[in-house]
Amino acid sequence: MAIELPPPPLQRGRLSHAAYTDSEVEREAKRLRDAIKQPFRWSLETCRSIAPLTLEINQLKQEKDVFLIAHSYQTPDITYGVADSVADSYALSKEARDAPQRTILFSSVRFMAETAKIVSPHKTVLHPSPDAGCSLSDAITAQDVRDIRTKYPGLPVVCYINTSAEVKAECDVCVTSSNYLRICERLPGNGIIFVPDKFMGKHLQNHLAGKKDVIIFDGECEVHAAFTGEKIRTWRKRASEAGMNLQVLSHPECDTDVLEESDFVGSSEILMEEALRLASIGKKDLMLITECGTTDRVLAESEVDLNLVGACVMCRHMKTTQLEDILQSLRDPRPDQIINLEPSVIERAGHCLDQMFSLAE
Repeated sequence: MAIELPPPPLQRGRLSHAAYTDSEVEREAKRLRDAIKQPFRWSLETCRSIAPLTLEINQLKQEKDVFLIAHSYQTPDITYGVADSVADSYALSKEARDAPQRTILFSSVRFMAETAKIVSPHKTVLHPSPDAGCSLSDAITAQDVRDIRTKYPGLPVVCYINTSAEVKAECDVCVTSSNYLRICERLPGNGIIFVPDKFMGKHLQNHLAGKKDVIIFDGECEVHAAFTGEKIRTWRKRASEAGMNLQVLSHPECDTDVLEESDFVGSSEILMEEALRLASIGKKDLMLITECGTTDRVLAESEVDLNLVGACVMCRHMKTTQLEDILQSLRDPRPDQIINLEPSVIERAGHCLDQMFSLAE
């Protein structure tokens, strides 16, 4: 019943790397293997093959004063090989804002790199994979927000952080999966518009029932939409028959029937923290209902052996970036790898994010 994780990404081999001694490569390969803690998937041989890339990336970060941020859904060679900070959207937004370096490299999807530029307009923000989009972000446009405002005048528009800079510029406050309930509770009035995630919107409707009306948009995350309550019930039955007390931890981007079948709901970072807490008190039979990267992090950071069951879903957008892309963008970034936004968009989207920071803290 062990969880099925995808194999390590095969580097494309389009980029030559700097030369390092055999001892340097071996030392780096062992560091990677020991950090990732998945010796069957990330063997010493596999780690040797990527060690020259991580060595050069880390060297260039120092030489060029670059702060490399990676979302939890990136692959372990990135999160444990080269990232200076790994977290969920909210924490990474603050990291980008507060980092002393003048250059931020964001290994993620496009909207996250745009968010880093919004909160750090005077810094250079690099995004190695310009084509790495997001099904939620792509589900809504700035015009959609203007249209829904016209339909429901006077209601504040709350946008999930998985939106483009142009969409954020049209909204009143931004939220993440770790703070959306708290922020929406604090907003004045008896109604809000929530975009674009319909599943989080449903959860919000249930949470605020009798207090606020919640108008929702019809967007979804293609990863979390793949999970269903029926699948969880099936896995629980199998686990019970095997004598296991399965703990199900789910991300709020999932549908209501998934959340109702779950023991715990939270952002990717909070899910990881809860999984590690449960493991520390002997509850090692876990099912993580989210993208595979969170499972990779739990395996790497747990001090005890875990029994992770089920099958995670991989985000094709988050998995677009490889070490070669990061190395190339550090060496000589292309124009499309440098985030540039209109000043008016930065100003208005910045207000939307500032409201989030103010209401969440």
